[in-house]
Amino acid sequence: MNAREHLRLVRQLAERDGRYRPEAFLFVSEAVSHTQNWVRKGEIRRSDEDPERGNDGEFHVSGQELLEGLRRLSKQRWGELAPTVLRQWGVFRCEDFGQIVFLMVEDENLQWKKRDCDTLDDFSGGFDFDTAFLEGPEDD
Repeated sequence: MNAREHLRLVRQLAERDGRYRPEAFLFVSEAVSHTQNWVRKGEIRRSDEDPERGNDGEFHVSGQELLEGLRRLSKQRWGELAPTVLRQWGVFRCEDFGQIVFLMVEDENLQWKKRDCDTLDDFSGGFDFDTAFLEGPEDD
């Protein structure tokens, strides 16, 4: 799928759902790619050692891995302003990222996949938006 078609589908999904701005969906899509790269390079530790992971030719990241990728990318891009940007898009907590991921999985046009063991609970209790983006030891 080309970028223009992806953008059109994401805008339609955001409009249908109404909770999150299209930018939030696009950011999650971008974070998936970054997270896959970080996990491959060992910069984000894998959250499991599932032997089935990736056997279908696709590189799956877990909810916890994606949350770490979302936190890193947010911190890189906006620093301490990350919570402000994300909240403008309707994202107030890690569970909102999970909702976005599952909305994209459920939209057959976007062709996102999940494993049977993937659940919304994978995004529960991730990080605290008020402290996760503060200056500190660089991990990105």
